[in-house]
Formats: sequence, C-alpha cells, structure tokens
Amino acid sequence: MTTHIIVEDAVTPQLLTSAIEAYEFDRERGSRKKDALGQIETYGLLWGYCVPAFDQRPARVVCTTATVELSADRRQDSVTPNLESIIAKRDFFRRYWPQLDLVGSFHSHPYANLKEVRKEKGWQASETDKDHWPYIHDYLMPELPLMAHLVVTICARQRATFYEAPQRLGGREENSGYHLAAAKRHFWLRGYVSSLEDEGHISMSDDVALDVTSFGSGFKNFV
Repeated sequence: MTTHIIVEDAVTPQLLTSAIEAYEFDRERGSRKKDALGQIETYGLLWGYCVPAFDQRPARVVCTTATVELSADRRQDSVTPNLESIIAKRDFFRRYWPQLDLVGSFHSHPYANLKEVRKEKGWQASETDKDHWPYIHDYLMPELPLMAHLVVTICARQRATFYEAPQRLGGREENSGYHLAAAKRHFWLRGYVSSLEDEGHISMSDDVALDVTSFGSGFKNFV
C-alpha cells in the first residue's frame, strides 16, 4: 500500500530556504572563487510522528517541524551528515519534545539550470541516496516502522518572473512530488520512504503520496 507523507506548513519554509542558502550564499564551502555561487547541497532532519495503516487507510508519516544540519559536510555533488550531531538532537528531542520522533531526512540537489535538471532527472534520488536512507534508519531509529526522505532540488531560473503555483510531477511520479518556480529559482520536491520489514530488513520505496499542505493553500495566494 502507498505510504502517505504529510509535510505540514511549518516545515516547508525550512526546506526551501535552506536549499536557497546552500545554493546561493554559502560561497566559503562551495567555491573559492570570488563572488562565485556555492551551489552546494544541504542536509536536514524531519520531526513528527508515524501513523500505522488501519481500516483501509495507508500508513502515514506526518512531518511537523524540520531542522538543518549545519555540521554536515556539504559539497557541490554530495552531503554527509554528522551522525553524532543527529544523535545529540534526537536525544534532546526525546527529553524535551517526547511527542515528536525523528521521522526522516531531507537534502538538496543543486543544479545550474533547468536543462541540466531535466537531463539528469535531478528531482529523483541517486543510488547513493537509496543506500544512505536505510542505513540511517537502521542506525538512528531502528524501532521506527517508517521514515520519510525528501529530495529538494533547486536550480537557477533563466528569467525571474512571477511566482508559479506548485504543480504535481508528471507520469507515475504525479503523487510523489511537486515542481514550482519562485522568482529566480526552480524547485522540485520528491518523496521516498524507508520501511522496517518483519524480518528486520529495511527497504526503500518510491511508492508514496506526498502532501505538502501549504502547496494546496497558502501558496496560491502569491501567484
């Protein structure tokens, strides 16, 4: 059954703004050339809760807040989180916000332009991503049945014009992601899930329904 990932309103700004910062403003890490764009990846954590499947309703991962991993090793074509940092935050949340679990991760895919994104299908997970997600699930939250993972893709827009309302991806990916254009940037958001199987093995799946609540409400007021 398709897993439902729900991204609540408070999470969306963190996803998009952290991708912008790494793409446009982190010049020190991304490039040594004066005034050059960094165009590096960023990494963050999703916090919330899981609801198991019941009464013919799919399992859900509800993301209510997000944090950014500033200690991650961020580069133009990769990002590696500091697991000690994540463990510290996980334990901190357990002490002060016990109603929230570490339910997933997000990271960005930066590209130079729209042509490059389309050629590489840059909104999709890489093979490295698909290996990384089960690993962190098993290492950090082995008791959790599901974890959500989001790819936030960003590239420069050739002409900065008005905002364009979020649109669903095409084809078989329609329910699992979005595309939007905002001023001088394009964004894509694509969801994946890792799940704990009966025998203890953690598998990856792209059979998700991604629902970003603000994309269906507040964003339409800006187009």
